[in-house]
Amino acid sequence: MTLKITTDNIATTALQTFGGVKITSLTYPNSATAADPTGSETITVTGSGFNSGAVVYVDTTSCATTYVSATSLTFTSPAKSAASYFLYVYNTDGSSGVKPAGILYSAVPVWVTSSGALAGAAQNNSYSQSVSATSDSAVTYSLTSGSLPTGLSLNTSTGAITGTPTVSATSNFTITATDAQNQAVARSFTITVTSLVVADYVVVAGGGGGGYGSYGTGGGGAGGYLTATGVTFTPATVYTITVGAGGVVTAGAPVNSNGGNSVISGTSFTTVTALGGGGGAGYYGSYQAGANGGSGGGGASSANTGFGGKGVYPGSTYLDQARQGYDGGRGNGTSGNGSQNGGGGGGAGAVGQSPANSQSGGGYGGVGVVNPFTGSTSGQNVSGTYYLAGGGGAGTERYAGPGGAGGYGGGGQGQGSGTTYTAGTTNTGGGGGGGGYNGATDGLNGGSGVVILRVGSGTTASSTTGSPTVTTSGAYRFYTFTASGSITF
Repeated sequence: MTLKITTDNIATTALQTFGGVKITSLTYPNSATAADPTGSETITVTGSGFNSGAVVYVDTTSCATTYVSATSLTFTSPAKSAASYFLYVYNTDGSSGVKPAGILYSAVPVWVTSSGALAGAAQNNSYSQSVSATSDSAVTYSLTSGSLPTGLSLNTSTGAITGTPTVSATSNFTITATDAQNQAVARSFTITVTSLVVADYVVVAGGGGGGYGSYGTGGGGAGGYLTATGVTFTPATVYTITVGAGGVVTAGAPVNSNGGNSVISGTSFTTVTALGGGGGAGYYGSYQAGANGGSGGGGASSANTGFGGKGVYPGSTYLDQARQGYDGGRGNGTSGNGSQNGGGGGGAGAVGQSPANSQSGGGYGGVGVVNPFTGSTSGQNVSGTYYLAGGGGAGTERYAGPGGAGGYGGGGQGQGSGTTYTAGTTNTGGGGGGGGYNGATDGLNGGSGVVILRVGSGTTASSTTGSPTVTTSGAYRFYTFTASGSITF
């Protein structure tokens, strides 16, 4: 017998059971309590009075039906919108049964988080990453295969994966999102835990420019100097390296320019910033004070106004922080007596010299520091090999004798009688020499900075920019940046 289902006979028979056919319950797949709107699920009908050839209808849609027994049928669900629908069973002899609102369709969870690799983790560093799915009811999460990295756990309510991974490895796992109707959708993920790279660094900023003027002017302050050991860097993270330029001398500037900052920065990394050295003071209608900086610039040749600039160190009135350098020297001199001398720029290792009135020469620049990666203490103004961040020597007035010597570590020589004054040495952070001898006006530029990273010889950067020099010595590999760039381990 062929039966045509229409809206009229559905309405007429909706609450009736014909010929002893009765529908008592449905069983959805995987213990769910609703059907997937996309259809194609195998659902079991339990009841009585079913015969071979019986057909299940969901609303007006005929379903592929399998006879199991007089009390059980299975059928393939059609696609339907989320809602409740009448369920019918029609036997071949014309008998039938109906269950109003007998089948419920409900949206299954839909994953928001893409499958595959989640954000990488760093060994022994805290980690937090979430997975999420949406549905028409609350969603919970469970780990149904594989395992999370050791030290991480899944929050079943929020999908957050948190903790501190302790083992370097790649973990593959499956998380299942389940809604209030017990409808579940699984998704596979991976998390790779990598060992942190431990490195040491030296960061030197650009030195300040020497003072400009027709009398004894101050030397440029050395670029700020910072160093540390045992610093952790996360693999696959790009770290930006900025190398500060030396301060450039500008004609007529009362105080010449500070050097540029040198910086290491990256995601989830505490930025390291060495401040550029202070510019040296000049004579511009009056005698000026040196500029503040990583190390202070030297003051111009006046005991009254030519104060040295301040450096960065605990207790400094400029910046009270970890030491980067020292103060510049104070200028000194009396007009017309041939003894007008600027102060030396501060160095990373000592203050700049403040000359006495009777001294026939500019103040010496403050000494730099020994490069901790070489340990050598020999040599003056050697480009980044031994010393780093020496202050610039001060200039002197025309009759007052030699200019002050630059501090060890790349500080420039000040201008004076019988001396050749010089700029700060490139890639040392040395301050520029001060000017002023014999009516000359120009000081000289500060030296550019340098950033050096030291890692174990077995560690190699996966990529770099800025063309750092790479050398290996003993147990270490060195990446020396003399220009700005980046490094990724």
